[in-house]
Amino acid sequence: MARRHAGDVMGAASGHLVLVVGPSGAGKDSVMMGAREALKGDSSVVFPRRFVTRLSNPDAEDHISMTEMEFELAVAEGAFALWWRAHGNSYGIGSFIESHLDSGATVVVNCSRASIADACARFANVAVAEITAPEDVLVARIVARGRETPEQARERVLRKVPDYPAGVRVERIVNDGLLADAVAKFCLLLRGLQPGAQLPDPAPVADEFIASLIIP
Repeated sequence: MARRHAGDVMGAASGHLVLVVGPSGAGKDSVMMGAREALKGDSSVVFPRRFVTRLSNPDAEDHISMTEMEFELAVAEGAFALWWRAHGNSYGIGSFIESHLDSGATVVVNCSRASIADACARFANVAVAEITAPEDVLVARIVARGRETPEQARERVLRKVPDYPAGVRVERIVNDGLLADAVAKFCLLLRGLQPGAQLPDPAPVADEFIASLIIP
């Protein structure tokens, strides 16, 4: 859901809103972390933290924690450009992204697939980046977390998801090999939204980021 009224599309905004989606186990957070590190020197690509009604976890997404009461108050005050509920939690994207979009920036957010239609109805330049992997890879990654059986993991992977809205641009990145490769592809996608932008080559920085995850 969003704070803008139906039909109030940001037609004048020159920036792009990139909604990152994908199944559990696809590695969305890892790909986004790598891209944020690779593009940290460029202020025209923004990775805003989400507001989430769960405690922060240093091993997971870097988000801003809120209570349900705080979240409801923020919704009532129009503090979110987009918000939705999923998996027993509430998620919000701060309304400050509108100023970034107005200035021509590319704003990248981890989003629920079910909220894409709402975003498309209220923002002019929306692209979807679907991070995915083959079914067996997704199942193996979920099982490796130690919270679900192989049967439960496969059931999660095979769960039906909403279709994409007609006309929305969708770019798929298959993350089944080296994480650095998926990060580089994602950076190239973001580059493609800003023709002529002089951004740093993502490959070396992405490799350094991957090394930091592997080497103590």
